[in-house]
Amino acid sequence: MLTHSVVALALLGGGVTAPPSPKVDILAASVQVAWVDSTYQKVRITWTETAPAPNTIVLERPGTDDRRLGTLPADQPNELLVASSSLQPNGNPADVARIVVSEPSGDEARSADFDRYLRDLPDPVLTFTTDGGVRWTIPPEPGPDTTPDDPLDVDQPTRYRVQLLLDELPHTVMDCGAVDLPATTALTGVVANRSKPYSLMMYSVNEWSPAGRLGSISSTGTSSVTMTAPAATGFGAPITLTGTTGTCFIYQSGMPPACREVNGATYAGRTVILHARDTTTGPWYVVGTTKTDSTGKYTFTVRNPGAREYRAVIAASAEYNSATYGAASPVHSVKASTRVVSAKFIQPVVAYGTKPQAYLWVDPAGTQQAALQFKNASGAWQGISSKTLYAGRGLLSFPWNRRGTTQFRWWVPGSTTGTGLKADPVYSGVFSLKVT
Repeated sequence: MLTHSVVALALLGGGVTAPPSPKVDILAASVQVAWVDSTYQKVRITWTETAPAPNTIVLERPGTDDRRLGTLPADQPNELLVASSSLQPNGNPADVARIVVSEPSGDEARSADFDRYLRDLPDPVLTFTTDGGVRWTIPPEPGPDTTPDDPLDVDQPTRYRVQLLLDELPHTVMDCGAVDLPATTALTGVVANRSKPYSLMMYSVNEWSPAGRLGSISSTGTSSVTMTAPAATGFGAPITLTGTTGTCFIYQSGMPPACREVNGATYAGRTVILHARDTTTGPWYVVGTTKTDSTGKYTFTVRNPGAREYRAVIAASAEYNSATYGAASPVHSVKASTRVVSAKFIQPVVAYGTKPQAYLWVDPAGTQQAALQFKNASGAWQGISSKTLYAGRGLLSFPWNRRGTTQFRWWVPGSTTGTGLKADPVYSGVFSLKVT
C-alpha cells in the first residue's frame, strides 16, 4: 500500500522530478578545423558525438573571453562554416586559439591549437640605390610560429605585396593608377626609378588575407629646382644666383577622390648644392652649399673666376618611410669679362709738346697686349699704339701734339686665367687728355 501511496502522490504533483537526459560524449579527437577551399574565405569546423545533441561552438583564447561562433540543434549535421574574419586574425604569432564544442549535459571537446597570425606591417625604411631605385626594408617577423604546421597553416612564410599608386591612367584604385609588383617573402625589395611621385602601399599576405592586409603607406616624391643667373659679370665680380625649390607628391582629395600630382611644396632648411664645370663636357664640381629659406628660395653669391657653367642641385633624400628624388636646375652659362681696374692718364692735363702717359690695370692680371684708341675729329675711334701688359699693368708714353681735350680708351683682348677659364675682351671706360 505504501508503494501505491507514493505513486498517487507523484500523480498529484508531488516533488518528484523527471530523470535527466542521457549524457552525450563528444569525441575529443574528432573536433577538426580546415579551410573550405583555396580562397581561404571560410573555415569548416566538424566533430563527432555518440548521439545527436544540440551543440555550442566557441573560439577559446587564453587570457580573454570566449567568442561564440554558433549553436546547432540536435537534428543538424555536426558541421559549422565560419568566416575566417570571425576567428579574429591578428598580428601576434603567440596568440593561440582552439575551437571548443560542447553539449547541454556538459561534455565538451577541443580542436588542436592554431594561430590566426597575419603580420601587422611596420612602416618600411626607404633608401635610394645607386641607380636611382627606392629600396624598402622591414624588420624580421616579431616572433616564431608558436603552432607550426597547425591545421590552418597553409601560406608561409608571410609574403609582402607592394602596390604603387600614381597619377596615371587607368585609374583603378582610389582614383589612382595602380602598379602591382610581384609579391615576395624577402624583407627588402627595390622599386625601380619611375621618375614620378607615387604612394607605396605594402600589404602582408597569407591564408588569413589572400588579397593582403594594408600595413603601411609610404610616400615617394620628386624635387624641382630653378635657377636665375646673369649672362656675364666682370672677372672677380660677384655673381648672384637665385632660385626656388619644390616637391611634387601624390595627393588624394575630394569625393570621389581625385588622385593627382601636387607641385610646389616648399620647405625651409633644405640643402642646395651649387655645381660648376669649366666646359660643356667637363665634370661638375661643388662650389658651395646653402639652405633654403621659409619659402623654399635659395641664394648663392660667388666671385666670377672666369667663364663657366652653373647648376643648382638638390640631393635625393630619404627619412624613415618617406623618400624624395633629387633634382638639378637647368644649366646656366655665366661669362666673365676682363675687369678694368684703372684706365687713366698719369697727368690728364699736359703742356703742348709733352708726351702723355696712359696707364692701364686689368684683371685677370696677365700679359695681354692692350691697344690705346682715341676719338678722332669725325667721331670715330682710331688706334694709336699698343702695350704688352706685365701682371695686368702697363704704362704707355706716346707723342701727342693736338691741343684741346681728346677722349681715349683702351681695348683689352680676352685671356685665359691660370685655372684655364676664359675672360672676354673689353673696352675700358672713356678717359680724357687735355693739352694746353
